Amino acid sequence: MSGYENNRPWSFPRTGDLYKFAGSEAAGTELHITRLAPGDGRIELDWQYQGDRTGSGHGGLAYQIAYGLRGESDTLVITSQSLVPAGTVLHRACINGLKNGADYELTVTAVIAATGEPIAASATRLFRAGPIPGTVINYIHPEDYAYGFSGRSPASPSIARLPDGRLVASHDIYWGEAGQNLSKVFSSDDNGESWWFIADLYPCFWGKLFVHREALYMLATSTEYGDLLIGRSDDGGETWSAPVRLIAGGSRETGGPHKSSMPVTVHNGRIWSAIDYGSWSIQGLHASGVISAPVDADLLDAASWTSTPFLPYDSNWTNAVKGGIRTNLLEGNVVVTPDGRLINLLRYECYGASQEYGKAIYLEIDPAVPDATPVFGKVIDFPNNNSKFSVYFDAPSGLYWSLVNRYVAHVGQRNVLTLVCSKDTEQWQVVKDIIDYERNGWVEDYKMVGFQYVDWIVTGEDLLFVSRTAINGAANYHNANYLTFHRIERFRFLAEQ
Repeated sequence: MSGYENNRPWSFPRTGDLYKFAGSEAAGTELHITRLAPGDGRIELDWQYQGDRTGSGHGGLAYQIAYGLRGESDTLVITSQSLVPAGTVLHRACINGLKNGADYELTVTAVIAATGEPIAASATRLFRAGPIPGTVINYIHPEDYAYGFSGRSPASPSIARLPDGRLVASHDIYWGEAGQNLSKVFSSDDNGESWWFIADLYPCFWGKLFVHREALYMLATSTEYGDLLIGRSDDGGETWSAPVRLIAGGSRETGGPHKSSMPVTVHNGRIWSAIDYGSWSIQGLHASGVISAPVDADLLDAASWTSTPFLPYDSNWTNAVKGGIRTNLLEGNVVVTPDGRLINLLRYECYGASQEYGKAIYLEIDPAVPDATPVFGKVIDFPNNNSKFSVYFDAPSGLYWSLVNRYVAHVGQRNVLTLVCSKDTEQWQVVKDIIDYERNGWVEDYKMVGFQYVDWIVTGEDLLFVSRTAINGAANYHNANYLTFHRIERFRFLAEQ
């Protein structure tokens, strides 16, 4: 198939246009809050005004921010913002002196500067201030329905670095049984110190950003188990081509493509990434496969891509765990081993099994026959606790690295994030717990806190990662409320200690 949705561009740089296309209740609003970033006693917010009125002759436009404790209108504080030039598309403000642990509501109104006449107002947004590790890229309160047509939880974090040094990060917006069809894209031109919203991608879910031959790509699905799509941006993520359908979608009831922000790997003249096929709702759950294309092909031509058949999990494989609630493989990593083999190293879901955590499985991929069925390789010990992980090879250290949620006290916990490494993809060692909210006295327990599904890149001596983070009043550990950015300085040195 040569196009998708009549070759309509994937991206919506203006949020109001997205709302109109998606049929959101906010479609008629001209002013939209595009980013929230709560912190310790503070919040940073960005917004767009897309109306026609400029306040010409009346001193231009000004913006008023009304904020206060949720449900207590008598606490509202109104502050005027004049820190940005009139006519600027993107605006930013910061409010300090907030109470941690309390829910606030917030609106932005555009007014005629000279008269104070209101001309457009945003929808009311919710947030909770509080300390948080890392740098907040974006936040969605669990009861904020600004993106209700897709969900209300940031998920599927992804990060890429462009040739000019710009960092680009994304997350989709999840909620069980919701539309699950929106991804938001942000950029940083100061190495992650500050972040700006740059585009909405719709329909887009379970996305992975990657750079190939200096262009930025997104490999994603249209929704949960929807069409597998790919699109390209030639301007740093601000505008995107029409996406192209690579694999037809299905549904929760019938099964379809499944993925996350999994690595994209180049080997043997081809570009590779792992894809699952199935559903949590069907017998057999998910089967495992790989897609690939020649490195010099047009990646926006569906004919360039080849898919392996999808291999179902087999409980009779050597050293497989016994029993389990929904024993299953998913979210694989295409990795080149030290001896040149190509494998798909997969998360091994083991809840309720004879061993409930600490295992992974790899499948063998034939790099010379890209449409060959994967073959079972081996069950290995892997310090993971039933959560997604990404594996990349780092040439300067000669090691494979990952960030995992390892078991400390509870099966399935994701409030400890750990750096691990391996010389051969089979023997893994724990290097260091990077974030530990199991043993630091934090008031919320492992059922409410998670640093999970991280995607990462290496820049110089440092490892940079983005996290689907649940803390400070998330719905639960799984349904996160933040996308956060983190830096591990001199990460290779940690393995030498």
